[in-house]
Amino acid sequence: MSDERDIAKELRDQYVNRFNFSLYDEAADEIERLRAERDEARRFICDMSWEDKKEVATKLGWDCFKEDGK
Repeated sequence: MSDERDIAKELRDQYVNRFNFSLYDEAADEIERLRAERDEARRFICDMSWEDKKEVATKLGWDCFKEDGK
């Protein structure tokens, strides 16, 4: 995910500050909520594995154990 663009940040920076449209802020909030929910589900799957959970995430290409929590 770190190499991909952060659409939630783009929504906040480009539209909310320029036009003050609350819809963009709500969309960015929803994206962030869904990412957190996805990462929680991925961590659950990794925790169920017999292998080291961070190694499982790496093998699957998941970045759900980020240090900064974002």
